[in-house]
Amino acid sequence: MASLRFFVTFLTILFLFSLVVVEAHTSRKLISNKEQEGQNVSHLLKDGEFEDPSMYMFFNFNDLKLGAKLLVYFNKNELRTLPPLLTRQEADLIPFTKSKLDFLLNHFSISKDSPQGKAMKETLVRCNYKAIEGEYKFCGTSLESMLDLAKKTIAPYNDDVKVMTTKVIAQNTRSYALHNYTFVETPKELVGIKMLGCHRMPYPYVVYYCHGHKSGARVFEVSLVTDDGRQRVVGPAVCHMNTSMWNADHVAFKVLKIEPRSAPVCHFFPLDNIVWLAN
Repeated sequence: MASLRFFVTFLTILFLFSLVVVEAHTSRKLISNKEQEGQNVSHLLKDGEFEDPSMYMFFNFNDLKLGAKLLVYFNKNELRTLPPLLTRQEADLIPFTKSKLDFLLNHFSISKDSPQGKAMKETLVRCNYKAIEGEYKFCGTSLESMLDLAKKTIAPYNDDVKVMTTKVIAQNTRSYALHNYTFVETPKELVGIKMLGCHRMPYPYVVYYCHGHKSGARVFEVSLVTDDGRQRVVGPAVCHMNTSMWNADHVAFKVLKIEPRSAPVCHFFPLDNIVWLAN
């Protein structure tokens, strides 16, 4: 029992470090009540627009192989603009439901028609979406709640959860423009595991939207390098082999220029995303 408590404590510290200290990258631009109200965050209101370069995270399953080259974008957000990470005790004092949107907007001094107010509403709506068949999902409003919900969802009997995140390793200054990346190692499939992908949502404090599928998703460890060899990216990639239940308007189909629901969709994870794994 003591060893289990130590493991959970260590994992909590590890995540706290990775969420706050590591340079943040995201396919969704974060909002803060300190940001200007006039900022354009309209792409937050959908699953992203094709002209948004951060959508270059999707790729075809047939490209998941040694030597394949892909155009990928990692979007950097400055640490000073990131919202705060609340404890469970703090988060539990704040309602997190669309029915309390007016109260929340007033609480955070955000106008309803501002980009931030619209993004808050979209986050609350998304977090209350009903899961599709074969899917599990939740939103974590604190580090502790996300950890507990991840264990309950994919490791209810043994508490043995592991974490993967994407890392950028550069010889000099990291570059976050669009780059050609090449798979320099054969992608390693992690067989026989359950997975939850957690994506940071636009909100005045840190909120993660976590979801996974009971079957049909394959997870890989990948290693990519830029054309000039100066920057390497290592981390997880997931391939959703069955997209027949997806929304036909999902941005991935547009980015990959494929018929909706007709083929697998793979994607990398921005650096501030978290991937939970369990046997």
